[in-house]
Amino acid sequence: MIDLSIWTFPLSAILAVAYVIALALFWERLRKPLLRSLTPLRASVAMMLLVMLTQVLEGTWSMPLHRSWPFALLLLLVMFVLGATAVGDCRRKVCSTSFLSHAGLLLVLWAGFFGAPDVQDAQMIASKERSVHLAYGKGGEYVLVPFEVQLKDFCVDYYEGSHMPKQYTSTLLVDGEEMKTSVNHPCSHNGWSFYQYDYDHSAHRYSVIKLVRDPWLPFVYLGMAMLVLGAILQVREAWHSKRTLPIILLLTVGFGLLSVARINFGTLMPALRSLWFVPHLIVYMLAYAVLALASILPLWQRCTQRANEIPKKLLSTASALLLIGMLCGAVWAKEAWGHYWTWDAKECWAAVTWMLTLAGMHLPQRRTALISLFIWLSFIAMQITWYGVNYLPSAHQSLHTYNQ
Repeated sequence: MIDLSIWTFPLSAILAVAYVIALALFWERLRKPLLRSLTPLRASVAMMLLVMLTQVLEGTWSMPLHRSWPFALLLLLVMFVLGATAVGDCRRKVCSTSFLSHAGLLLVLWAGFFGAPDVQDAQMIASKERSVHLAYGKGGEYVLVPFEVQLKDFCVDYYEGSHMPKQYTSTLLVDGEEMKTSVNHPCSHNGWSFYQYDYDHSAHRYSVIKLVRDPWLPFVYLGMAMLVLGAILQVREAWHSKRTLPIILLLTVGFGLLSVARINFGTLMPALRSLWFVPHLIVYMLAYAVLALASILPLWQRCTQRANEIPKKLLSTASALLLIGMLCGAVWAKEAWGHYWTWDAKECWAAVTWMLTLAGMHLPQRRTALISLFIWLSFIAMQITWYGVNYLPSAHQSLHTYNQ
């Protein structure tokens, strides 16, 4: 396992900058020997399959592969290929969609990889009796924070006429300044974010506050914005029609109304009461519908002996929507739990589903059988993501079980 404590700032920043400089100066020399036996397409698909394998293992058995040296080296290789591809997009004047997608993903991985040692994550027990400036890390170690916190008040809001909790809210005094934090609504102070984590269930005399500091987060969000823009352009260019976006929006509204109509907002637990819940759900439902249609068309084509590009276009559309839905979920997770990616079972399998669609998109149109295979594998992975994760060995510690 990698000991992240020895890679903190300023070493993390030095390594991050050095990686960018090396990529900018030597990508052409390094690319040729690396891809001598593989075409760029085969190299990309091979690395996606390797990353998918690690996500399957992590998402099924909660194996901490993301903290291992082989996974770190694999990510460095993935970032190198992404960087080389993004540079190549610029030099070949390839469409902005390709550059935004490759550069955006590179920025997210770069900031997440090199910024991981600088992320501080601790829990603090804030009580009404006295102010505290000590928190506890994941290993139970003491963490001295640069402020004092005291709990002024804690309350639980219930749905009218029931004992179902609607929201948990802590009113804190942070260095004498009053601020409130509740589920999905963190507050911040001096670069630290305060999340409502737990509380005294009997007397409400203390509240457990999660403290997170991530100085690399702006780079991650910039990369996410680039990915979303690239995904929108990807849908638009897949169909080469000005009517595509209105149709997609119409389907989004339709599926959104059907999805929202089935939700009982009067009993939602606090973790689900977020502005990101609706777009996350709507986009994913639409992506699932498009992917389901894409999985049926290859069978119809084989029966009718017809071949066209529609299945791959649907796959491309589903891939873009899955990415947008996953990023909405990542931002939601950041607001609710303090981290945009926790290597949770559902998160890992969502990534597997998206990467399967991504691998199928990178195949040439003439490989219809292989494209169909990736469509069906994506559809199967989608089922595991949607409800199959509840039956996996990793489900007992998943954040997405929403046990109260």
